[in-house]
Amino acid sequence: MMTMLKRQRLIREGKRVQEIVPENIELILKFSKGFIIDEEDPTQPYEYFKVMVWTDAEDQYERQVVKSFRGFHWFNDKQYIVIPLDFPEDQYLYIEFQRINSWQDPGTSKGITVLGRAKIPLPPRTSDRLITCKAGLVGLNSDRCVVFKGHLDISMKLHRYVDAEYLSD
Repeated sequence: MMTMLKRQRLIREGKRVQEIVPENIELILKFSKGFIIDEEDPTQPYEYFKVMVWTDAEDQYERQVVKSFRGFHWFNDKQYIVIPLDFPEDQYLYIEFQRINSWQDPGTSKGITVLGRAKIPLPPRTSDRLITCKAGLVGLNSDRCVVFKGHLDISMKLHRYVDAEYLSD
């Protein structure tokens, strides 16, 4: 912060004083639909899936559970995820698509099996437009090789705001 004496001197010399307003940035994220290639038999009944997203491994956000049939997934358009960002540390959005409580593949003790992952660069800090993209999901096959597993359609937008506490001072 600028000292009062230095600020008075700059005003006296006719120079502009530009104070930096602390700005918070959030990522607003929506999923619309997706498709997953699954090695299991596609003629089996529906299963439940969820999407985990994060920019920092400590703060993971989860999308509501989706009921899916034969690899196609439709998400509720009214639901979105808001992720607070810390620039410049946060550069990528990490996505993990999980099958939960599967009767075919019990997975871990929690009943979760990871089907695919994606790493997407975040929009530039100066962006104010809605950005839509198709995130390609990759996973490991039985030979432990990385293979394409499907995609998710994503919309994201950066939202900037100033804390009300700063404005009241």
